[in-house]
Amino acid sequence: MKQTARDYCRDGRRQPLTPEGNERAKEYYALAIKEDGNYLPAYAECSYANLRDHQNRWTADPEASIHEAERLADYAVALSDDAKSGWFNDFRGRWYRAMVYWNRGDFKTSFEEFAAARALITDPKRIDKDTADLDADMAEAYIYYGDSEQALALIDSAAARYPDHPYWHEWNRARAYYMVKRYADALATLHGMSSPPNDTRLIEAASQAQLGNLDEARRIMGEFNEIEPGWTLQKSADYHYGDDAARDHWLDGLSKAGLA
Repeated sequence: MKQTARDYCRDGRRQPLTPEGNERAKEYYALAIKEDGNYLPAYAECSYANLRDHQNRWTADPEASIHEAERLADYAVALSDDAKSGWFNDFRGRWYRAMVYWNRGDFKTSFEEFAAARALITDPKRIDKDTADLDADMAEAYIYYGDSEQALALIDSAAARYPDHPYWHEWNRARAYYMVKRYADALATLHGMSSPPNDTRLIEAASQAQLGNLDEARRIMGEFNEIEPGWTLQKSADYHYGDDAARDHWLDGLSKAGLA
């Protein structure tokens, strides 16, 4: 049976969070766009896949990746602004563009885009899930902005609204706990996750290091490095932050855990 754009997007979302999985995801989203050049979810999801390339340095040209992420998100927003597109007032374009903005360091515009996206979530069948996912994602922006207490408030609100939330909500919760120096809570959150991705080992190692468990921290960091040997302390430092103290706190834990 012929694959639809929706089918291709579903297959893209099922790919693992690895460099290879991300490449396959982009291929699926490209097939979705080829099948339906106005399929907004494909542009939004492909924008995020390119943003992951930028964030994780899974590409030789991270700046080109975030530029492509912005282009795709802009196209999704244009579809949502077009009353004749079939996607009028769809919230996902602005949500994914909000992610691009904070990764460029423009937190003010990012929060404005998150708010605009949130106002467009109106489907009564999906409002709880979609609002919870958006709020938990906006929490990550607040972590980098330097307000992890607000991030935790958003994640708590999302969990109350949608208890059956996906694993990545807890990933953001653990990072926020680390940032407010609740290291034991960060570890408890991570240990409650089923099959977390490799990146969560950075939070786990940094939390163990801040608790003084340096041997365990370095063991965990060693596991992370086996899977992602090219990641460095400088790459972690290259993320945009709204607060230098927040960046320094994160780098301090990673350095103590042995990330060089």
